[in-house]
Parts: sequence; structure tokens; C-alpha cells
Amino acid sequence: MSKNIISFVSTRGRDLNSDLQIVKDDLMTALPDMEFQYYLNKTATKIPLINTKMEDARRTFCSEAQNIICMDPSIPIKIPSASENETRLLLASPFDYQFNIFMKYLENPKQKKKQTFIRCTHVIPGSPFTAKLFKSFYEWEDNITFLDNIPLPISWDLMQEEKRAAVRKQLEFYYPQAKGKKIVSILLLGQKPEPEEGEDSVNLLEGFDLKNWMDSLDDDWFLITNNWDMVEISYQLPYKYASKFGYIKNKIPVNEMMYLSDMLITNSSKHAGNFAITKKPIYYLEYLPKVFGNYMKKFYPSMYLKDMNELPTVDFSTLELSTEQEKFCQEFSYAPMENPLETIREIFKS
Repeated sequence: MSKNIISFVSTRGRDLNSDLQIVKDDLMTALPDMEFQYYLNKTATKIPLINTKMEDARRTFCSEAQNIICMDPSIPIKIPSASENETRLLLASPFDYQFNIFMKYLENPKQKKKQTFIRCTHVIPGSPFTAKLFKSFYEWEDNITFLDNIPLPISWDLMQEEKRAAVRKQLEFYYPQAKGKKIVSILLLGQKPEPEEGEDSVNLLEGFDLKNWMDSLDDDWFLITNNWDMVEISYQLPYKYASKFGYIKNKIPVNEMMYLSDMLITNSSKHAGNFAITKKPIYYLEYLPKVFGNYMKKFYPSMYLKDMNELPTVDFSTLELSTEQEKFCQEFSYAPMENPLETIREIFKS
């Protein structure tokens, strides 16, 4: 492939995620002479023969691409090392696999290092945690360049006041009652188990007294969520509680909840890690089993909520960070001192 083509590769079912989308939009403007290609085919299915064919196709594509940008283990190990004219950039979004690796090495530090990203030439870790993880537990070739001390593109974007104002305006269009209020976001991800035949889907939040908690929430707070289980338990609320509650799915993209939030309650490592740059309160809520939850319970116990019934323990009277929250924010994002998009432009200009 031509050196004037940049290929965005995502083969783990995440498509063009927020980091890749932000980078793509910026490069299309900054480098108008470049062409862009996208390889977004998921390589893991339930049919082994299809997996083999998809893996062969991914390997062929990545072997021929001169410039690749990815955000997860999408570049296969079984391709040649990059030549001097080839660039393979990894944006190390803090997905759950990072915590899986960390916890495994914590249990057994003598394991062999992983080769998962060995064919990359450049890495933007985005945080001290990921930088230490990648340098300690992964193998790299001699030509690797770690671009430390700069945040991930989505984290940088969260700090842009113009974007924050635009998303806030969108929220207030759908929920005028949110105007002037602080926003707490309950952002929950994961696929619930399919119900047995003839049975209804289980509401994982069933039993939580939402009304009692909403009564304790001051009137200067507005709750938004992407979670349908929470919407179902909201049916217990009288209409007056609409002044405090909004379901944003199909109205505002899930990622944009972070632009709105004065406090984030989530089970997503990616969103918690991205949000750390804002230095606003973060809590982990156990919703579906995730390794990130085990990590938070062990290292940041005061930020860990084992279920919704612990939500009343969260202090909404202040936005000051606790000692653990300060530590988390420092560990999971670099300060917004350098624009990562400018760094990425320079990589692909050269």
C-alpha cells in the first residue's frame, strides 16, 4: 500500500472507537493529501472456519499496510517487523484486558512477557499506569517509541470547553430541567446473560430503592444514565422526579456522558480511565463481572461500590476528591499539557 494511506484497524468488535474517530477527524483536516482506509472486521466468531479466514485476511491487510493506527490488540504478531518506512501506532485505551494482565502478573510475576503488541512502532499509553504495565509485562522490538506524558485523544477532548458546552446544550435540549445543575452519570456497560426460554430478562438492579436515594439527592443534581435496568426501576418514581432523572440512550452517545459529568459512576475501565483527566469524583459500581472491578476493590476500595445499595454512601455534598480519587486520577491520565493530536500529525507527516 502507498505511504500516503493511513489504515485504521479494529478487529475486536469495537469498530472505530472514540479515540480512533477523533484522530481520524483531525488527520482528515490536517493531512488533506492522505487517504484513509478502515479494517473493522471482527476476527472472533463462534465458527472456527470463519475465524481462520478472518485471521488470514487481517494478517494480509496489516502486512501490506504502511501506516496503521489501532487501539487494541488488532495488529497480529505473525506479520513481519515494520520497515523504516512503516508506522504502526497503538492508542492504548484502558480496556479490561490491561487489568487482566496486571492482576495475573501480580499473582505470578515470573510469567513470560507478552508479545501482543510487538509489531507496533509507536505507543501512546495515555497514563502512568498503562506506561508501566506495557514496559513491565510486554515485549517490544528495538524500534519502539513510547510517547509518554501525553493523554489519549479522547481524554484531551474531554477538556475542550467548546465541546463540553456543545454536549451540555444537547442535554438541555432533551432535558431542560437539567439546566444549571450538576450532573452525575451512571454509565454501565456489558452484555447481560440471555434469559432461559420462557423467562423474563433479569433486572440486575432489582431491589434498589431508587426513590429513597433520589429523595436524598439535593435539587442541584441531575442524574443521567444509559442503563435500561435503571430506567425500569425508575417506573416506581412519581412524575415529579423527572426534574432529577434522564435516560440518554439514543439521545446522546454514551462516550459524551463524560463531557457532561461532574461525577462519574461506572463499571467501565475505559470510561473511568478517560475521565480521570478531569480530576472529578469517580466511583466503580459492580454491575457485571469485570477484572477492573477486582482491581478497584483491591487498590481503591473507597471508590468501589459492590452494588446499587451502596450508592447512598457516596457523598454528593462536595466535589473535592478523596485521597484515593486523587491517586487514581494521577495514575490513569497524564496532565493535559500536550495535545496528542499534534503529536500524531507529526508522526504521519514524516
